[in-house]
Amino acid sequence: MKKRSDHTYNAPRRIPGISSVLDSMITTVPELSGLKTILKILKAWDETVGEKLCKVTRVIKYENNILFVHVTSSVWRNEFFHIEEEIKSKLRGKLGNIKIIKIVFL
Repeated sequence: MKKRSDHTYNAPRRIPGISSVLDSMITTVPELSGLKTILKILKAWDETVGEKLCKVTRVIKYENNILFVHVTSSVWRNEFFHIEEEIKSKLRGKLGNIKIIKIVFL
């Protein structure tokens, strides 16, 4: 059997990562614009409070410039109440144009 000399193979294509796919979807689909905001808030929250405090909290929603955070116990809720202003100022520094006027600990 004779080999085809004119046949060229395409180089294998690189499959895009999930983060780049999500980023492109978020920027092109208007209904997902709120998702980009909450993803930025989640990342900033994890960086701001640290690993230990992140384990006892869960960001629930962001609505009307208010961040709602679930806390595992009333003791932790009380602790977060005392450091709310510090957390807000650090979040504002990381989030830029996303405003957080209040954090409600549930």
